[in-house]
Amino acid sequence: MLLENDNKKFIRTLSNNCLKANKIRNAIALLAIMLTALLFTAVATILQGTQISVREQTIRQSGTRFMASIKFTTAEKTKELMEDPLWETVSVERVLWKIVNPELMDISVNMAWMEETYAKNSYMEIEEGHMPEEEYEFACDTEILRLLGIPEETGTKVNIQYLTDEGVKEEPMTLSGYWEGEKYEQTAEVMVSEAFLEKRIDESTIAHDASVPGSYCIRGSFATDEDVEGQLNMVIANAGFDPDAERGKEGFVVHHTNPAYENRNEMGGGMIAAAVFGVLMILLAGYLIIYNIFRISILKDIRLYGQLKTIGTSPKQLKYMVKRQGYLLALAGIPAGLILGWLLGNVLLPLIMASTTVGESVFIMPHPAVWVVSAAFTFLTVWISCGRPGKLAARVSPVEALRYQDGEEGGKAKKKGRDSHHRIFQMASANLKRNRGKTVLVVMSIALSLILLNSVLGATGCFDKEIYVRRNAVTDFIVHSGNYGNFSVDDYTKTLNPKLSGKLSEMENVKNFGEVYCHILPPEQVTDIEQGSLINITEINGKRTNIVTEGTKEEFGNAVSEFDWRRTVYGWSRNILNDVILIEGELDYDKLNSGNYVIMAGFLGDDGLYAKESQEFHAGDKIRLDIGGEEKEYEVLAVAGAVHNLTLDSSLGGYEAVVFSKEQFQAIFPDDTDPLVCAFDAEEGTFAEVNSEAEQITSQLNSSMITRLSEEREFDEIQSTYRIVGIVLAAVFAVIGILNLINVILTGAIARQNEFAVMRSIGMSQRQLKKLFIYEGVLYALLAGAVGITASAAVSLTAVKAIVSNWWFARYSLSVLPAFEAALICSLLAAGIAWVIDRMWNKGSIVEKLRRIE
Repeated sequence: MLLENDNKKFIRTLSNNCLKANKIRNAIALLAIMLTALLFTAVATILQGTQISVREQTIRQSGTRFMASIKFTTAEKTKELMEDPLWETVSVERVLWKIVNPELMDISVNMAWMEETYAKNSYMEIEEGHMPEEEYEFACDTEILRLLGIPEETGTKVNIQYLTDEGVKEEPMTLSGYWEGEKYEQTAEVMVSEAFLEKRIDESTIAHDASVPGSYCIRGSFATDEDVEGQLNMVIANAGFDPDAERGKEGFVVHHTNPAYENRNEMGGGMIAAAVFGVLMILLAGYLIIYNIFRISILKDIRLYGQLKTIGTSPKQLKYMVKRQGYLLALAGIPAGLILGWLLGNVLLPLIMASTTVGESVFIMPHPAVWVVSAAFTFLTVWISCGRPGKLAARVSPVEALRYQDGEEGGKAKKKGRDSHHRIFQMASANLKRNRGKTVLVVMSIALSLILLNSVLGATGCFDKEIYVRRNAVTDFIVHSGNYGNFSVDDYTKTLNPKLSGKLSEMENVKNFGEVYCHILPPEQVTDIEQGSLINITEINGKRTNIVTEGTKEEFGNAVSEFDWRRTVYGWSRNILNDVILIEGELDYDKLNSGNYVIMAGFLGDDGLYAKESQEFHAGDKIRLDIGGEEKEYEVLAVAGAVHNLTLDSSLGGYEAVVFSKEQFQAIFPDDTDPLVCAFDAEEGTFAEVNSEAEQITSQLNSSMITRLSEEREFDEIQSTYRIVGIVLAAVFAVIGILNLINVILTGAIARQNEFAVMRSIGMSQRQLKKLFIYEGVLYALLAGAVGITASAAVSLTAVKAIVSNWWFARYSLSVLPAFEAALICSLLAAGIAWVIDRMWNKGSIVEKLRRIE
């Protein structure tokens, strides 16, 4: 301590000079820091981007950015509701009449007036022109213009026909503006001016009734998305309505919360665990290389640190010198890594979202916290990684430093007198044992990438295409309305155009054509939910249900605890029976069509299995149905399972729906003439022709079609997406491992110049020295491969198996082939790296090397 020097400026200068002298180390460390920051930022960007994309697409599907809506209010109540201070943004729309131009018969189009804020937040923002101002101006989307057959030019004139209580009226209208429409949309709105509305609507007739033209629809957002439903209920209560009142009761008003705000997309336990695991993996990978780089650097320059200590440099100053070099490299590497990670995250995000039901993604500019946290974690990795090398430099004894040769842990390997080839291999093996700590770090860093790669490819290899395709495509073709998957629109809009069914069934080479019908009423026609779209089961095997009593399912001899007597009702044509799974009974269409039988149908799970724990009925049960006030007894002919695509995408009532034959269904519900689903197959060898014709028909009639081919393509996309994302991340880890390997071999070559010169002087040839280098590199790779393959098997049997068990379209099987193949590639790469480094550092005469050492 007497000779201790506290000249901080000198220490900083000395640290800078050490930094400049280690250019190769700096390059590798800088790249490692960049990759660490890249991984943190990419993962954070993907996590944030997934949440934002899901929320944005859910909002898009709902048709509005507003959090809540209140419909069919009077002018007086509208004003009172809109003045409530709870709203942050609020706006209003008034729907007038349905447009009935012949060109628009295949799409539901309403004429409406709305405020500009309402339009902008409902994805109807004018892109060309302006909102209607004059009496006879209108605005619409480009799809409406296409159907009307008029150009996308403001000022274009067209006659608009609309249906009123007095019959069809026609007005010459001028296009004032338009916006981009959604392809194959089923519902749309045409904007008109306030002047047009005022001249045609009598305010005295406006009531809380959807059937009255000009009723007000309020939509708004609150300052926070916490408990949107609760805030909406407060607004309703403040205006004198009862938020809990049922339709038709006093105080009732139609009000809805935007589905996008019902679930706030908070990360579940699984996603949090995955994020924590990812962070720990990145920390480990970054630590392995950054720590190893600085540790090897310290050992290489150990004599310098010993000499500095002899002239009075304190342990604290030596530790500061090492850490300062790491911090300076972090200062340069972290910003670059953050930017590259942000870009990589945005590149991978669309691939990830493409494999989900959301599909689309948005370009993410991460929250400032993402940048800060990613930078902080990277800096933490550098700080931890430089800690132990700094202590190693601080603890060095000047005498030990002068005598140091690389391999502080090793004893001298005993060499047997065999052939030189074998002795060189033994020497290479002994060199790895000399510094076991360094060897372990290199092996772990390479093995980490092998484990990740094997886990990703092993998991995706468990994907089962047949299971995936069978979930949605039980036939070659399934056709739905374009609104089918849109949960923001009413179910009654999800039926198919009746023309479509006829055109599809009349196509050549079509077989097994079937239709599914469903009894669905528009909301304005439903006054009592028990007698609305659903039918009621009043009796089971002679026992009354809880329409009358508050009994549970056990009282009726059923499996689950609570019984819902309300049921969705379907009508199946004969061929649909070929597309469902029989659980109990018999699928005899002639019996079903006799009028005395029904089928009880539940939906199949994603795995294609029937939920036996939810099964409520059995073949042979006698049930009494109340349909529109009339009761009749039926026998359950069969219990069947149907895939989701043969049912409504969402429905009320109990698990198992009541199914009639098509003919019986139409006799009971003569107004329900539009099918919900059409399903059919193509004759063998004609799939392409049928597919082409069906695509043309469905696109013309704004419908969507699922085919076996489209499902197979979707499966391939999902599988390749998981593989691409996993391979990219595994490649980043692999680069870190390879950098570690390069660093170890390179610094070993530099630090052991004295040893190599002496070995050359006692007879070792340059060729033998090259072999030694290559053997060492390959041994590192082989060790990493052995560890990686063994660990991959363990991870596959535990973590991968657990993950795959949660994927309905996957069946687990153990595989370490990807790790084995990657290990072979890594061995070849290691040999190539060692050969290149040998060419760089082991050239020149023995005399020159010995002089350089002296």
